[in-house]
Amino acid sequence: MLHEDIALEGHLIDSDILRRVMARIVEDGGEFEVLALDVGRTNADASTARLRVKAADPHQLDAILEALSYLGAVSRVSDARFALAERDGILPDEFYSTTNFDTWVRLDGRWTPVAELKMDAAIVLRDSKPTAVKQGRVRAGERVALRGSGIRVQPPERSRAYSVFGFMSNDVSAEVNKGIAIAGTAREMRRARENGERIVLVAGPAIVHSGGDAPLSRLVRAGWIDQLLSGNAFAVHDMEKALLKTSLGVCQMSGRAVEGGSRNHLWTINAINRAGGIRAAVQSGLLQRGVMHELVRANVPFVLAGSIRDDGPLSDVVTNVLDAQAAYVEALQGAGVCLMLASALHSIAVGNLLPARVRTVCVDMTESVPVKLGNRGTTQAIGLVTDVGYFLEQLARELGA
Repeated sequence: MLHEDIALEGHLIDSDILRRVMARIVEDGGEFEVLALDVGRTNADASTARLRVKAADPHQLDAILEALSYLGAVSRVSDARFALAERDGILPDEFYSTTNFDTWVRLDGRWTPVAELKMDAAIVLRDSKPTAVKQGRVRAGERVALRGSGIRVQPPERSRAYSVFGFMSNDVSAEVNKGIAIAGTAREMRRARENGERIVLVAGPAIVHSGGDAPLSRLVRAGWIDQLLSGNAFAVHDMEKALLKTSLGVCQMSGRAVEGGSRNHLWTINAINRAGGIRAAVQSGLLQRGVMHELVRANVPFVLAGSIRDDGPLSDVVTNVLDAQAAYVEALQGAGVCLMLASALHSIAVGNLLPARVRTVCVDMTESVPVKLGNRGTTQAIGLVTDVGYFLEQLARELGA
């Protein structure tokens, strides 16, 4: 049989990496032999392992080694290979497709981290730096990394220090202790602040319907939100409530439908666009309360991405899908914590753009949203099945907002 030696490094045992590597070798029809295993003895010590991977033919061996590279295994150590993009948006056939795991590319004998990391992207050399670029944004003649040697990934490791993200990641259940999870979320937000990382909020309109806009406004005023990513609906419902005290025509004071209230969201869009947009509406005094008002007052940036369902839309909405994706990518730079609250489509979309190292919380009334998020690769996310208004009220209380 043919064989190739691989090396692994990290918290291999408690992060389940070693077991996954061995299982993958066997599942793909290969065999393995453990050549060396050194287990770290303290929380700070990494473990190392060397395995010999065996297969019946070179094609099978190459397939196994490529699969193991996505789990952090390093085999043949040589520089990465590149080929030119044929034309805009067309990649060479053997292009490497990224995961959301931290990734390095070997250039001139040195390992260089991939910038703007996101899943399902190509690695392109831009300004001599390997950069994760969505396929549609690759330009003709750019150098694109190919599958094979010279690319190293590091799967996320379970923290040995106590962390709600270490023990609850990808655990979606309505029976999770919400208080512990929310307290852990607040603790991670404080840690992000201490480390100079940004806190990003992905917001859905149910925040407004559930009454979560009030505690969210307090969080914005207290400086706990650095970026908002959402769509037309959240902003319109928030400002409709601020201007007319209704949301989709339902009075937010009594819970009753208002006669003729179905036009209120259109009236709101019309009034905000007439004022020149959300910021202009705040500056003119038209918009004096609500989450969007607090974001403008606190100078917190926001990106509103359009969809085919939008009414209006607001003049602030980015209606070109690829432009909205690029704006989201830029807005997520430096993120340490991401809160995905009551928004299925935007949460899953943002999940595809996030590195796995970003601590992520997904809150929704149904299990399907966090489950879909995990199934599409955002396995680091905690899924909380609960009312988003309750979550925000308790989070604001934990953070003293």
